[in-house]
Amino acid sequence: MMSGSNHNNNNNNNNNNSTKKLRVMVSLKCGTRKFLVELANIHQRFRFNLPQEGYFFIHKQNVMGDDRSFRWHRVDHGDNIDIFNGSVSGGSS
Repeated sequence: MMSGSNHNNNNNNNNNNSTKKLRVMVSLKCGTRKFLVELANIHQRFRFNLPQEGYFFIHKQNVMGDDRSFRWHRVDHGDNIDIFNGSVSGGSS
């Protein structure tokens, strides 16, 4: 099980801290693609707001690639995965 945080920089409700946390259970062999499906379900059921302009995942200060598993990213029980607004562009190869 791990918790995810949604870091939203918008100040729509005069609340300066709009970070929300939730706990989800994932399989280590799955990756962020499966996490995206689960977040979409959570969004529909509980109105967990996800950034409309796009978002990406960070684990221990590292961007999580869509094509890698949680095990590859060394995600462990109780770890946080943070959701940030925006997108990540490729670096130099």
